[in-house]
Amino acid sequence: MFLKFIDLKTGMVKDMSSGQETDIFNCPTILYIKNLGLEKSDANLEHLIYLFHQDLGIDLKREIVSSIGRQTNSKKIYDFISQEVFNNHYMEVVYQMFRTVLYKSKSDMDFKNLKDKILDFYKNEVMYKMVEFYEKKQRSNLKLNFNRQITRPTILVGDNRQTLKKIKDNQINLIFTSPPYYNAREYSDYKNYKEYLEFMYGTLEQCHRILEDGRFILINVSPVITKRVGREFESIRYPIHFDFHSILIRAGFYFIDEIIWIKPEYSVPNRIAGYIQTRRPLSYKPNCITESIMVYRKKAPFLLDKNIAMYDKGFKNDNNIDSTNCWYISPKSDKKHPAVFPEELCEKVLKYYSFEGDTVCDPFAGSGTFGRVAKKMNRIPILCEQNRNYVENIKKGGFYDI
Repeated sequence: MFLKFIDLKTGMVKDMSSGQETDIFNCPTILYIKNLGLEKSDANLEHLIYLFHQDLGIDLKREIVSSIGRQTNSKKIYDFISQEVFNNHYMEVVYQMFRTVLYKSKSDMDFKNLKDKILDFYKNEVMYKMVEFYEKKQRSNLKLNFNRQITRPTILVGDNRQTLKKIKDNQINLIFTSPPYYNAREYSDYKNYKEYLEFMYGTLEQCHRILEDGRFILINVSPVITKRVGREFESIRYPIHFDFHSILIRAGFYFIDEIIWIKPEYSVPNRIAGYIQTRRPLSYKPNCITESIMVYRKKAPFLLDKNIAMYDKGFKNDNNIDSTNCWYISPKSDKKHPAVFPEELCEKVLKYYSFEGDTVCDPFAGSGTFGRVAKKMNRIPILCEQNRNYVENIKKGGFYDI
């Protein structure tokens, strides 16, 4: 058995059987590199630059660049990064170089100019987001506290693109909705698909404004098939969930997750019957048992930890956890509304993406299931709806106009 002892402070590796010592520079560890970065000196900076040029893995090189950025000799750091950042390095390493340049650009014109050159060279979306984060952080003290406008269950009656204007900025802690599907129901009739998407974008613009920085919006969507005009015409299938991604990004959100809602096969339209009868190739149409729950976050110049830190540390959910992004939930039928949220779906969304006492919103409320469940789970719901019959039923459940 060969035993070796690594002294992370002195940087020596000792073979316990032979007593021989070797320099850890020949086999550096991440912890050793971190220690070099914490102890600021020109000697350590030179050692780090030396290590960077050795044949090491991406994780070690990334940590070396991070430790170089912690040193104080800006001239040597600038010379190193300006020479290496345009070479053929892994992007993870380049991002770390850019991070150093970004933070030093505040007080050093050389780094500011280098930042612009790097952005122009890479035209990279991650770097743009880093700049956005940094600049917003410089402009803001990042306080998330606000005066709560809505203190009781509320219904906004009418076109949500207009009614949501009654809500002040950053008032909502969670948005969950299922938009009307394109020309699939009586309540959703548009001239064309482009008009439909622009209508949805108008709603998402307001959702972005009223949602608190860093909080989540979840959209339940799935592809839609329009009915054939006649037997001689083909039906059209619209990939709504793909197109919603584009307008969510355009509205100022960024993608986090996709949750797959899986329904029992008996509960969905039978598309496979024709193929089962003929078994002919090309006629295969599977039964669609899934819908997407698209999870996005409003851009913010801080990590999610800051949102969580606003709440009592003692508050935790129960031990019933969905460990995957597949949620098995039976749909709910209702004679008064063609597409009703199952209460279980609302419960999961509220449980995982909000705290008790939060203000939550469904801009396409329909029959109001989300609002009722939110009340039961001690959230403050705001619902938007323009169908008068649905509105009257929602009001009977204790919701008030504003």
